[in-house]
Amino acid sequence: MALRGAVRAARGRWTRPLSSAGGGDTIFALSSAPGRCGVAVIRASGPGSRGALQSLTGTPKVPPARVLALRRIRDPDTAETLDRGLVVWFPGPRSFTGEDCAELHVHGGPAVVSGVLRALGRLPGLRPAEPGEFTRRAFHHGKLDLTAAEGLRDLIGAETEAQRRQALRQMEGDLGQLYQRWSHTLTQALAHLEAFIDFSEDDNVEEGVLSQVDGTVRALEREIRGHLRDGRRGELLRGGVRAVIAGPPNVGKSSLLNLLCRRPAAIVSPTAGTTRDVLEVALDIGGYPLVLGDTAGLRAATDPVEREGVTRARDRLCHADLVLAVLDATSVSPAPGALRAALAALEPPPGTPCVLVLNKADLLGGLRGSLSAACARAPPEPPATLLSCKTGEGLESLLELLAQQLAQLCGDPLLGSPSLTQSRHSRHLGACAAALARFGRGDSGDLAVAAEQLRLARRELGRITGHVGAEDVLDIIFRDFCVGK
Repeated sequence: MALRGAVRAARGRWTRPLSSAGGGDTIFALSSAPGRCGVAVIRASGPGSRGALQSLTGTPKVPPARVLALRRIRDPDTAETLDRGLVVWFPGPRSFTGEDCAELHVHGGPAVVSGVLRALGRLPGLRPAEPGEFTRRAFHHGKLDLTAAEGLRDLIGAETEAQRRQALRQMEGDLGQLYQRWSHTLTQALAHLEAFIDFSEDDNVEEGVLSQVDGTVRALEREIRGHLRDGRRGELLRGGVRAVIAGPPNVGKSSLLNLLCRRPAAIVSPTAGTTRDVLEVALDIGGYPLVLGDTAGLRAATDPVEREGVTRARDRLCHADLVLAVLDATSVSPAPGALRAALAALEPPPGTPCVLVLNKADLLGGLRGSLSAACARAPPEPPATLLSCKTGEGLESLLELLAQQLAQLCGDPLLGSPSLTQSRHSRHLGACAAALARFGRGDSGDLAVAAEQLRLARRELGRITGHVGAEDVLDIIFRDFCVGK
């Protein structure tokens, strides 16, 4: 409460909307996670950060650049010692934001942190930072583009290994470099086309330049459309693969959810139709994020509440990225084609990957061997595995099968071309490809119109990285950051 009060009091004195960030004032914030901890990092950025560091350490000398120094941190008004900690001085432009920056590494008790923040808030020209304002200043000073900023935000929010790898690759600039290369190609094509328009009558332009431009544009359009046809791998990895547990009533769907998340998240009952609504949990399966939903049993329900649950289950099934179809193993035949027929009876969406889970394997008796062989049979049978939610038998096989499916859906974030991670990127790339498709210079073609299509395509690419016309998306991107980053 004291920490929030200190920030609120300071913000009341120094307020300014995020859209005007990057001005001449100095901002400060707690940059480590709030709450009691061993060490808390408080950052200041702007022209007043050097003076703030001098005021709080009580000395006109600042430490050598980028060197940790032990200092007594004092309240500049009362000279009272607030803490004894480490301070770092980052003179611009060699800092995260590109401005002069100072960091105070203090003990992470709430009283210490609130005391230092309160002292900073009383210094003239300093104000609390808005969410994402440090990163936005880094963007304005050319330290990173918008794709790298989005990668940084995703890295902070990453919960699995695969998410971390993808976010780190994007933050380090792989995706931005790809789009910059495409923008450079477009710039060259546009320059050649405009040179032909302006100077062709003076014979100052080589023959074949139009054919060269046309070939370049067509090749770029194919490359962009191939990039767009990535099966949403990056978006699935960033937001999590949405999977649905589907099947008839009382086959163990809720038991499977509890087994996978290792806690009693769903109510389990021998009474059919217990599950009425969709219950979701987030899981880490083999380093990949999975958002798993338990749904009502699929049957012709008569109870109006259960009927609504079945309707919701069908709707969630239609929008799933992956389906875990659960059946009672004792009701499934090991005959060839039987597994495929059993899966088809659940009516999963065409083209949606499915895993068939045959639960209650502990009740199979002598049929275990033949049904296990059917699960191992090569396609066209669906991927299937035996499981006992009661004993846990078969859980490792199911997890391995799920990890394989997730790896196919999300891909390896470290291999090949960087993946699309944002719907914003897809929208601008689609507009870019459409402009390239409209590019044409036939015998009756208007070269001025063709050049304008290249300008439109280049502008759409620039909006992704923030180098052209990005003002309308800046607030949306940076407001999702936490305060202090």
